[in-house]
Amino acid sequence: MCSQDLRPFAMVEGQGFINVAQELLDIGSKYGGSILAEDVLPCARTVSRHVEGEYDKVKSDVVEELKQEFGITVSNVVAAFKDYRRLSCAGHNINLILKHVFDHLDEDNPMHSIIINLLKESKTLVTHFKRAGLQKELELSLKQAVETRWNTRLAMLQSVNDALKSGKLHDILLRRRELRFLKNIDSELLEDIIQVLIPFDEATRHLSTDKAPTLHLVLPTKATLLRGLLIQDGDSVIVKELKGKLAQAVELKFKIHLYHKVATALSPSLRSFLRKTLNAQEYEEVIDTLTALTETTGAEERGRVREEKEGAPPEAGTTEVHDFYAGCVEEEEREEDSGEMQSWGRQLVLQYMSDPKMTRSQSLLDVWQEKSGGLVPVAKKLLAIPATSTPSERSFSVAGRLIEERRTSLNPENVDALLFLHSNI
Repeated sequence: MCSQDLRPFAMVEGQGFINVAQELLDIGSKYGGSILAEDVLPCARTVSRHVEGEYDKVKSDVVEELKQEFGITVSNVVAAFKDYRRLSCAGHNINLILKHVFDHLDEDNPMHSIIINLLKESKTLVTHFKRAGLQKELELSLKQAVETRWNTRLAMLQSVNDALKSGKLHDILLRRRELRFLKNIDSELLEDIIQVLIPFDEATRHLSTDKAPTLHLVLPTKATLLRGLLIQDGDSVIVKELKGKLAQAVELKFKIHLYHKVATALSPSLRSFLRKTLNAQEYEEVIDTLTALTETTGAEERGRVREEKEGAPPEAGTTEVHDFYAGCVEEEEREEDSGEMQSWGRQLVLQYMSDPKMTRSQSLLDVWQEKSGGLVPVAKKLLAIPATSTPSERSFSVAGRLIEERRTSLNPENVDALLFLHSNI
């Protein structure tokens, strides 16, 4: 397949290919080995027609779900969004923080100049290996930092560090009498800076997933990044300076909106974290907002409130919050009843916020799928908001893989259909 049809090696790793291969194996197991592959595999025209039909079917299902959930039709879509607030992309904010700090390092500052020179020398080394055609001699190629892609500065430093540890990099340059490229690369400082930057990359990845809620992780992300930037006893003077700059930028530029706080409240594992992170006024604002949203949506849902279903036992190994946020997960402390008369919405919110029976051993989706009424409509609306714009940007990448030099005659309608199916199946 790879040699005859000139397909990439990675094609056999695709989930679509694996599904087709499994289907063929099942057919062979069921009907024996007398079936010809040509009789089973469809032609391109048949696949094209099937894509169109599958697209129409899935699209109609998705449209109906959206109409039932939000009541949005084409005629009132503009009016539907007029009261919505824009939340900035958390992943983009992280990238801007790193860019701001490294772009504003002062060459006249001795500590800053050492970091600047390390980055310059690493970039020069990578450029040299690319231009000299030496990448193929390394087990893992060196990566270049690219301004338009997130966290590539870290990827570059990690690739240089890995090549140094393997010894291959040194051997190649020694053979070519080019050890001057390593002269100004401090391996110890290189490792230290990598350790400082890794949490930013991890945070970006957790916030960029498109198969699970992410909005509730924005506030814990800020807290986790700041915790990782605390000065440690073994930190060098240069690392302390870099951590200080990054911590200051995170405080100023990583903006937290009220909806981020409310979404965090809707994660059972993070309720105590929220209570201890916010001051009394901010916490009360979250409770008031949750109450207002609950009472507003509750009036709409009254007609279809059902008893809560008994959920299936959680899958082994499933947790609501990733280990990256372990420092934000604390034991719940039951709030005391003030004894004041409260609205039904506020009673629901306070009961949820102090309910010790809410499990942590399920994914956040499972937690709310097993409930009905109460805060469920609010959770659906808020947790459906992504923390980053990465899911939509992935669609551009998929489009780039669909339309290429050898595949320019694809019907535009089929391009739309394939993109839609890729995102919704």
